Parts: sequence; C-alpha cells; structure tokens
Amino acid sequence: MLRILFLFNAVPDQALQGPYSDCLSWKTVRLIYRALLETGNKIYPLNLHSRRQLDKALARMPTLDLAFVVAEGFLEEPCSLYDGSGAATVRMLLQEYGFAASHSTAATMNVCRHKNLTYEVLAKNGLPVTRHILLDPSREDTESQLAQAIAMIGFPLFVKPNGGGNSIGIDAESLVYDHYQLERKILQLRQTLGDLPILVEEYLPGQEFTVAALGQAPPYVLPPLAFISRKIRSTVIKRETTEFPTCIFADDERYPYLSYIARQVFFHLGARTALRIDIRANAAGKLCIIDVNGTPSLNPASSLMTMASSLGLNYNQMIYFVLHQSLLDYNILPNCQLQKLVAPVLDLLSPYQLPDKKDANTLITA
Repeated sequence: MLRILFLFNAVPDQALQGPYSDCLSWKTVRLIYRALLETGNKIYPLNLHSRRQLDKALARMPTLDLAFVVAEGFLEEPCSLYDGSGAATVRMLLQEYGFAASHSTAATMNVCRHKNLTYEVLAKNGLPVTRHILLDPSREDTESQLAQAIAMIGFPLFVKPNGGGNSIGIDAESLVYDHYQLERKILQLRQTLGDLPILVEEYLPGQEFTVAALGQAPPYVLPPLAFISRKIRSTVIKRETTEFPTCIFADDERYPYLSYIARQVFFHLGARTALRIDIRANAAGKLCIIDVNGTPSLNPASSLMTMASSLGLNYNQMIYFVLHQSLLDYNILPNCQLQKLVAPVLDLLSPYQLPDKKDANTLITA
C-alpha cells in the first residue's frame, strides 16, 4: 500500500468565481477522493490554504510516496491561484521535502502558467503561436506599449491575463476593435487583477479545438474537441450546458495534424502525465496554439473528461490513469490493485498512441 497525499483547492459552489473560479467544488473533490481510495492506497486529503499549513501537514505526515496535486495555489493567497505562480510553488515546496508530485515538474508548470513563456518555447521549436506582445501595466509607458501592439499586430486584438490556467479575465470585452476598447479592457484587468502582465495578441476568428495528451512521450492523444460556436470561450461559456463540441477520432483527416501538434507541445515543454492544449484558427485557417494547461481540470464536465468519455472511459478510470502514470514517472511501482484497474484503460487508449505523422500542408479551414 502506497501513501498518497491528495492536494486540492476547494470552495463552496457559490464561491467558484473570480480568483476562485479554477478551484474545485466539494462534489468533485469527493469524486476524486473516492476514486483514489479504490486504488487500494492510503490517501491523505488536504485542502490547501497556505504555505504554513502545508509545512505543518508535511512535517507530521509519514513518508509519502507521491503527492496527487490538483491545487493551483493557496486559498489564503488568492493571487497565487491566477498569477501563474501557484502550481509551480506548490511543487517546489513538495520538492524541498523530497516528495514526488503528480503531473509536470515545477519548471514546466511555470512555463505553462505564463503564456508568454509558453509561446516563447513553442515558437523557438517551430510550433505555431499567435502574434503577441506582453504588456507590463506597472510601467509608466503603458501608452507607448499599446501603440507598439497596435503597430505590430493591428486591430482587432485579443486581450487576456498572461498568468494562470483558467479563463479569468476573459470575456466578450477581451476582443477589441479600437484604441478606446483596448484601453478600457486594460483598465478592467488592472482593476480585477492588479498590475500583473497582460497579453495583447492577434484575434483569431476561426474554429477552436482542445486537445489532450496523456502519459509519457510519445503520449496518447485523446480525440480532440472541435467547438462549433465561435464565441469567446470565457468561464461562463465553458460552463454552459448548451455547448456540445464534436469529437475528432483517429480516422478523421484532421486528427493526424492536431495530434502532431499535441505531441510536439508535450515533448518541447517537458510535460508529464497530462496536458491540455487549446488551438484556434486564424482568418486564413492556420492553426495557432493559444493556451497550454499542465493540470487539466478533473471536473466531471471538463474538456478532458469529455474527450475521455468519447473512448468509453469513465471518470474513475481517468483518475486511476493519472495516478498510475504519475507513479511510473518517478519509477514507483504501482500496487497490484491499481495495475488491474488501469489495464482496461490502457487497452482503450492504445489506438491513440501513434507515431507522429505530419502533413506540412495541412490547414483546418475556419
């Protein structure tokens, strides 16, 4: 029996907004906890409030084999949940105690949680990203930074926070068509998030896709989701039950290119276990990567779970897989019960672990 620390951020349903919009509901926490218990391991759940709380908990716990981490930061430091620092900081604290953590490393999480760093790494490796400028609102030359963005990219522009892994700060007003709208959106973000860096980028009017890569390189790539609506995918839109994306299976002509992008992103970011990649087409139909999330949501209605269910995988099986893969990443032998639970999962995933096949001329027309 292995000892697993289950680290999460949970708040009541009515508090799942603003800085806490990326936290889990207690219903989801219970679902994950029960699935982890079914693996036959000893599970220590901890709702992460502060660094001091984590220090105290780790000091009194027995030696852990792994921390199953879906915490995005610290509830008593709301900024850590959206400024890009939380996921990496939690892993660094665990590392100081010598404890392995699920999903990607602190370094990879830091890159994933800062979109400018994500774009930089991917662009250096020849992957398509949108044109963008990082704006620092704490500087006195904000006006000249805006002028530079307009001159380099031109309207319409899309404005969003540079940090974090959710859609906080993204809404219908993120799409701006003139200088006045741009200034108004910048002011709104400053009032909401303070002087955190802001990403100003080319607006992509085409279709949006979400892709998930699981395992280790070369990862399994689940059937991507294609969103029919061209609406801006704010937190409100993502939670709408009226949005029904279509799944792109391995026999679809679009799958090879989307899975190629996902595998390349997974490799070049040094990702582990699970990664979600958001991709959108520009006006010419060229696909550009717009976001990468190193801890895809485990909410039952999340994109990751929707993609998994398209293959016949249920919720608990995805939790088994994430735990199993995280243990393998650290050369920790999973117990027999977990191995038995994961065996049918691997069978269902096997057709989706394919060698890269890239058609350099492939464009998915918007």
